Amino acid sequence: MSEYRNWSNDVNVSDQQEEATFSLVKVFGYMFAGLLITTIVMLGLGGLFRHLFGIGDAFAEQAPDFSNNNALMALLIVMIVSFVGLIIMSFVVPMVLHRGVHSILVPSIIYSVLMGASLSTLAIFIPWYLLGVTFGITSVIFGLLSLIAFLSKGRLNGLAIVAIGLVSGAMLISLFLWILMLFKVDVTWLFWVVSLAVFAGMMLITIWDVARIKRIAEEGAMSNNLSLYCAYILYNDFIYIFLRVLRLLFVVFARTKR
Repeated sequence: MSEYRNWSNDVNVSDQQEEATFSLVKVFGYMFAGLLITTIVMLGLGGLFRHLFGIGDAFAEQAPDFSNNNALMALLIVMIVSFVGLIIMSFVVPMVLHRGVHSILVPSIIYSVLMGASLSTLAIFIPWYLLGVTFGITSVIFGLLSLIAFLSKGRLNGLAIVAIGLVSGAMLISLFLWILMLFKVDVTWLFWVVSLAVFAGMMLITIWDVARIKRIAEEGAMSNNLSLYCAYILYNDFIYIFLRVLRLLFVVFARTKR
């Protein structure tokens, strides 16, 4: 009888592990689906406006042709609608989740489309090969952060506190940067310190997010709606890292083209 109990316990543990693994795969699958939608919209709109503005290489000396007023107006509308829409949907997604009546699948898709529209300016003025390199580097960074989270034990609440402290401190310092800039003080080095501090803080938050989602999956509390919301959280973490990496690479590539 004791052997049967041991075997039964082993089966239950194995089933829980498989369920947790499936839940995590589903979360990351939803996240990459959202990234795919964003990429398609970003490159689609970016390619369209590139054609309308006659833009080739973003680092070329020839200036873009902005004489097409209709294209400029369309771009302005896209930027305003996508920006306002993202703000609205950032409240709608958690609100729908909290009510627990409807699925957040549609709001999540709309959020991904709006994000792609808002990022389309990147695909207009930045070479696509640089966007591809940035996406690859971001994927590696995100993968390493996720691996750290999977290998870590505990709730990592201390990590979250450090991350919040870094971001909050950097934001406070950034307020003084504007004051110093008004007096024409060279704050380039301090600007990079603030940027790196925020970047480091967001990477720590990403580790904490992945670890928290892993714990939810292991506890067997991962509903489909919660899987979508977890994917939504990781999606935003990925986008933030992508933008930070792109900013650094763009500065480096722009200087090499001079």
